[in-house]
Amino acid sequence: MTDSRTRTVLCLVTHALLLRPFIKFFSGVRVVGGEHIRGLDQYIIIANHNSHLDTLVLFFLLPLRDIARSHPVADEPYFSKSRLAFRLISFLFQPIWITRGRPETDRDPLEKVKQVLASRHNLIIFPEGTRGRPGEMESFKSGIGRLVAQCPDVPIVPVYLSGPERALPKGSKLLLPFWNSIVIGHPQTYHGPHRDITRRLESILVELSLSNAARRKRSARKRAAAVVAFLGIDGSGKSTVSRIVAQGLSRASNVAFVSDGLEFYEQGASRDAQPLLAEKLREIIGRNAKRAKSLRAYKVPKLAELLLRDYLIHEVERWYNPEIIITDGLPIFNMAAWAALYKKEAIDEETCTQAISYLTEDAGRMDHSERLLRDLPELKFIRHLSLTRLRLPKAVVMLDVAPGTACARISSRGEQRQVHETEEKLSELREAYLMVCEVVQRHWGIPVQIIDGSQTLQQVASKSLQFAESLSLQKGEAGESSN
Repeated sequence: MTDSRTRTVLCLVTHALLLRPFIKFFSGVRVVGGEHIRGLDQYIIIANHNSHLDTLVLFFLLPLRDIARSHPVADEPYFSKSRLAFRLISFLFQPIWITRGRPETDRDPLEKVKQVLASRHNLIIFPEGTRGRPGEMESFKSGIGRLVAQCPDVPIVPVYLSGPERALPKGSKLLLPFWNSIVIGHPQTYHGPHRDITRRLESILVELSLSNAARRKRSARKRAAAVVAFLGIDGSGKSTVSRIVAQGLSRASNVAFVSDGLEFYEQGASRDAQPLLAEKLREIIGRNAKRAKSLRAYKVPKLAELLLRDYLIHEVERWYNPEIIITDGLPIFNMAAWAALYKKEAIDEETCTQAISYLTEDAGRMDHSERLLRDLPELKFIRHLSLTRLRLPKAVVMLDVAPGTACARISSRGEQRQVHETEEKLSELREAYLMVCEVVQRHWGIPVQIIDGSQTLQQVASKSLQFAESLSLQKGEAGESSN
């Protein structure tokens, strides 16, 4: 195998096994219009430019067969400041190196890129010339119009990127886990004077950015999804029942199900979705909490898992826009009820009401007494980290099971019990959950259905689904917010 062939194979393996999984699972990429690039034999991608991450995100959307024959145009003096960075970028992307601002008078400045097109390879060009201000587009340089005018038969594929400017902003060396969105326009060819082509290409990309921005803005203005929370002690069957209800409701609505995992249902069946970083972190922390040997060791990872679960609900709503979200438990209620295991003598209906008010920043509902923050100092820690404003649900279903029955069910699974899965602790949790249900129904007017969980699974699921279907869960009417 020749050296060139070996480098190509290594490059493809690196993209397929390292870079693409990293982008997918760390930041995530949502592609709209991917069909516009598939099937093209040759093309020139033009895209807005706000971040060094842009090129890697664009390579994510390319078919693997096009990786080795697609080349971004890059400024050689800028990237050659670091020998290691220059070699790495050369290996991964095989750029067409140019020198911006210093044209060579004795040769055509477009010669290199025209040679690439003549060899039936593809180009990736950022017509703004350099990274602009985050989220803003600069005027296009005239070089793109000149190139297209001289190569009028190569399709131009406009691509608008949103997200890299936050994941890796200009001037930052720290990659943040923000989602990226790629919107791909229809491929087009252009003829005419280069100035006209430049203006037309710029307007096409601006229109693409505005349509995407408008879509995101409309999504942000939508009312919150209807959250239906299922509560119950371990062994109550809430995980199984809530999943059945999510599937049942999905026959008429798009439903997200947040449990130990994240699932989506549509027309009564599950559907695939892009994983979220918050979900992966929550799974890891949740597993650590379950392995705790004492309530003291259980406390911190469980609190972190609950806060991530609340954040996950917002992320699911932001990126997937479901009509209904069914949750196995709910962070704010779990926190309020679990406080009983650590400060049983301090938890009563008044304290529970104050704690929920504090966690939702519903200051008008109840004054926060000094006693509350003294007995539950974790509340000040959560507020200090700006992690309040937790989500309240549209409705609550409580599966009420005797602790002895729950323990028998847990034992039948053949799994190692968690530290709190004893009849004594589950009795305390049961009373705390019933108190939470009373508080939210009385002070927040949230509908609560308490169902005897000792019945058959079919009976419990049927009653739960009937209750959920009786609620007004349509989009636009749903969504108790935190205030």
